[in-house]
Amino acid sequence: MIRRDSQNSDSDEAVLIINPNRNLTWQQSKWLFFFFASCCSAVAAYFYSIGAWLVLPFAGLEILLIGIAIYCQSCCAHSQQIIRIDNKHVRVINSGRVESEKCFHKSWLKIIRNRDPSGWYPSRLLIGSHGQFVEVGKDLIEEERETLAHNLKSAIEGI
Repeated sequence: MIRRDSQNSDSDEAVLIINPNRNLTWQQSKWLFFFFASCCSAVAAYFYSIGAWLVLPFAGLEILLIGIAIYCQSCCAHSQQIIRIDNKHVRVINSGRVESEKCFHKSWLKIIRNRDPSGWYPSRLLIGSHGQFVEVGKDLIEEERETLAHNLKSAIEGI
């Protein structure tokens, strides 16, 4: 999902915020985990009641792995990229587990869209200059990536 913050009248800065598609909130992720854990516990309790006690450690391991998978998915879904474009510079800020920032001079900036010739893999949108490039919008679908490329070009030319 791409949001373009409106430019303030007193500043000449455009801000593009890129978020991956978040299907579940953190509260919904917890409910999903509790649902899967209760189903797995019910099955394990049934097998324990008929004498198959060896199912319990494997059920606990399954609940643990489901919890880890849901947690990792939630952490990855709450990352974002912020692109700040002012009169002279373009800054790309990646926030998530590790925050990083790259700054490029606007007059040397290149926007490159690499497409897979066979069509098997998604395209890549790179911005940068002097041999240093940053991939932006890697969590977006193709249509959103095209919109992002258009928004980037218009924001860079418009300021």
